[in-house]
Amino acid sequence: DGPFSAVAGPSAACPVVAAVFAQINDKLIKNGYNSLGWLNPFIYATGESTAAAYNDVTTGNTNGGHGTGFPAAPGWDAATGFGTPNYPSLVEAALAAQAAVKK
Repeated sequence: DGPFSAVAGPSAACPVVAAVFAQINDKLIKNGYNSLGWLNPFIYATGESTAAAYNDVTTGNTNGGHGTGFPAAPGWDAATGFGTPNYPSLVEAALAAQAAVKK
């Protein structure tokens, strides 16, 4: 029962991103396709081929207030990977990928 406060970092981002991919899997299953399974191949394939799949984060770093950490930069970087997920674009890419496999 205290005041609201902002949260940031992996503790907040990981469950949000997991929920995004859970919703993508739900959409795939409702359309008669398999779930994505192991996500790394899909994340890297869409990150490298679909510019709109992620919102590129280009500023900031992972220092947590201590030292230099890893800086964000255009494209893939150790701080943010490909960036934040763009749900509509990722759903479209997932449906297209599954449709191509079913052919």
